[in-house]
Amino acid sequence: MVSWSGLGRSFGINLFKNKLIPFKGQNVNFSTSKIFNGDHGHKVMALQPSRWQWHKFKDMFHYYAMVGLIPVTAIIFYTNVFIGPAQLEPIPKDYTPKYWEYHRHPITRFIARYIHNDPQQDYEKFMHFIDEEHQKMKLRALEKEIVKKMSERQDYQAYYYRPMVNKYLRINKQVGDEIYNRLGDDVKD
Repeated sequence: MVSWSGLGRSFGINLFKNKLIPFKGQNVNFSTSKIFNGDHGHKVMALQPSRWQWHKFKDMFHYYAMVGLIPVTAIIFYTNVFIGPAQLEPIPKDYTPKYWEYHRHPITRFIARYIHNDPQQDYEKFMHFIDEEHQKMKLRALEKEIVKKMSERQDYQAYYYRPMVNKYLRINKQVGDEIYNRLGDDVKD
């Protein structure tokens, strides 16, 4: 790609050398008709604005055209000329068509088969989402009802209460009884 742009540049410069056309850019006269020879006299290099960005753009455009545009165009051309659209035929009795077989164009079938999801899968994912939202709605309604009953009965928030283990309660009572038996009833603080 770079060599093509180089050829174009040299061709363009040769065109300007053959014609004696001075051109002006930013209040400076430019001339490409000046011939630089090998004598040791006073040499002046003609000032020219940089065309680096333009050449870089052309190189990148050619590169991406070769990498992307040409292969895609070739694939589309081959598909349309040699494969062509699908023909409608009766479905055999024991055959269930796949979801991508309902599309007419081969490229659309390829995209439906390998890139997009199965419509049934999308439907089931959506139904799962609706079911989850329904479950959340029921839980919110139940929680609202619990709060309402607690406010009606002047109750406290005990729906998160976890029952105590009796083993530790018995140990605590036994230790308290032992301390009480050792010290007795008449202990002053």
